[in-house]
Amino acid sequence: MNSKILAGIALLALAPALGAVRVKQIEKSSMADFQKGSFVNVSIDSDGRLSLGPKLKSLPGPAEEFYLAAAAAANGDLYLGTGHNAAVYRVSPAGKVDKIFRGEQLDVYALLVAGNGDVVVGTSPNGRVFRVAKDGKSSELFRPDEKFIWDLAEDQQGNILCALGNTGAVYSIDKGGTVENLLTAEDSHIISLHVTPDNAILAGSGDRGILYEIRNRKVRVLFDSPLEEIKGITSDRDGNVYFTAVKSVPAPQSGKEFEIGSAFPRNASPDKEAVSEKSILYCLSPGGVVESLWSSTEELAYAVHFDSQAKAVVIGTGNAGRVYRVYRSGAFVQVCESDSAQVFRIVGGGTPGQGYFLIANNTAGITQVESGMNASGTYFSEVFDARIQSRFGRLSWIAETVGQSSVSFAVRLGNSDSPDRSWTNWSAPFTDAENSNINTGGYRFLQVKVVLGSASASATPLLSGFRVHYLTDNLKPEVGRVLVQRPDDRKPVPETTPPRKYLHVSWEASDPNQDRLNFILSLRKLPGNEWLLLGKEFREKWLYLDCELFADGKYQLKVQADDGLDNAPAWARSSDRTSAPFIIDSTAPLLSEFSMEGRSVRFKAEDLASAVALAQYSLDGKEWVPVFPDDLVGDSRVETYRFELSNPKNSRMLLIKLSDEFGNDKVFQKTI
Repeated sequence: MNSKILAGIALLALAPALGAVRVKQIEKSSMADFQKGSFVNVSIDSDGRLSLGPKLKSLPGPAEEFYLAAAAAANGDLYLGTGHNAAVYRVSPAGKVDKIFRGEQLDVYALLVAGNGDVVVGTSPNGRVFRVAKDGKSSELFRPDEKFIWDLAEDQQGNILCALGNTGAVYSIDKGGTVENLLTAEDSHIISLHVTPDNAILAGSGDRGILYEIRNRKVRVLFDSPLEEIKGITSDRDGNVYFTAVKSVPAPQSGKEFEIGSAFPRNASPDKEAVSEKSILYCLSPGGVVESLWSSTEELAYAVHFDSQAKAVVIGTGNAGRVYRVYRSGAFVQVCESDSAQVFRIVGGGTPGQGYFLIANNTAGITQVESGMNASGTYFSEVFDARIQSRFGRLSWIAETVGQSSVSFAVRLGNSDSPDRSWTNWSAPFTDAENSNINTGGYRFLQVKVVLGSASASATPLLSGFRVHYLTDNLKPEVGRVLVQRPDDRKPVPETTPPRKYLHVSWEASDPNQDRLNFILSLRKLPGNEWLLLGKEFREKWLYLDCELFADGKYQLKVQADDGLDNAPAWARSSDRTSAPFIIDSTAPLLSEFSMEGRSVRFKAEDLASAVALAQYSLDGKEWVPVFPDDLVGDSRVETYRFELSNPKNSRMLLIKLSDEFGNDKVFQKTI
């Protein structure tokens, strides 16, 4: 290639891209990776290991919009407080549903099964507390001035404790009906209560996120959270107290995309430290030390319960409807994933071995988490997008199988982003962790199914991760439009020096595989001439075309892109695009047929490639005076001129300057 053509061409040092012939991988090995999929009877721990989950049993529930409160009785009955109908239902272990109470207010946020078997109900707004006896008769127990009854508890003496708002109070009602104020906080709301094994009353506020302790009628602050609400409190037999702090949430909404919160908006204290977490689970040790065991920037912790069998705290979250089991060490397990958006309440079963109940909303539902383990479970990955149709190869995984436990995989593939009838069926199971081969090409999307199984009630397989190898098809590059512009249409590229007369050439190009591209440029003169190779190794998407190297005329330029820099020769692909015809003109117009009679001057101007744009004359080298062609418009390659000299007296020389539309000009001299 001529060195002058290369003038002004700068080569970019492009960063290496992933070549199309390089095998890529889909890999899952962490909890965050796996949580993008869905779980059926499968749990995952904080180390990213899948295992068989506990047995889940769906229970019938009343046809109400929201389940806002729950409590379990010693005989196994489950009681539900609902909204916006202020009703209380009893769900028997056999699945029978009975309405036992209907209040005048909208919602039942607080529910308690007292030690004597009575059901205590807190209704809101315009808060009222009712007692429903075993015979079904109800009576008003407490009529406070406060608007909301947020929570109920019972101390070891059988006193009923009420958490209230809008004045942020805790009241105690003894067996004789005497009411005593135990706490009036600076907070507007007390939203959670818990009685510890040593009969201390713990209260969590809903404005400033403060955990209070009431012991022997003396109040002290145990912890001031950086978040606004202490949503739930529980404790273990060793004296550790667990509580969740959450950011303020909006009032109940009916759509699944909304979070459910209290009906009264919260105002965060201006003194609160700004934190990114949306929820935090804390542990307060008997020595008074508070530690964070679990937190999330995305999920809101609605419910907390201590599972004495697992010796861990169980929390219910939204809006993915996940349930976590968190150990004192800080390790945690995602126990299950609800079909509903929020797991709003968790209550322990009233009978041994009954497990605990998950009360969910959006949509409302009841699930019993039993103590036994499932014999099988399935994990479905999200749909993987390879971006380009690909060949999928080896599937490998890391798993521990003990006893009669097992792990198997299956895949399905398609070319639409959601599995439909155009997708393949699930493959036959893959069972060899090292030598399973999908060996299928022509598809862009892939989904993986993992099946865990165990014939033993005490043994579960553990899957730590899997990997799918694939090779994308090499698609040809795409060349966009090729532009050839005059210097006045496009400024020179900074820090470059263009030739004296040039055209600025630029083009668009991309590669679906993100391969590096090499460009081959060719030029031909129209009509019908052969292509002239300008160069084979252009890396940038522009150049200065030196016009003085080529004869004037009409031309086309072809840009060919190839991805051979990142592909073996057999895999390399290319494509090209040709510009619209354009003019190269580096020479000035010519003057002919000149004549002069008196003051009248005539001549013809002609250019080989472009229009004669301007003609001017000067007498004896003085100022230039423009003249117009006979048709008044300078727009043709041949123009004729006729004009009268102004004041030619004593002038000896006539200078005529002709310019074409590319700025080429020449001066012709005539003696007069």
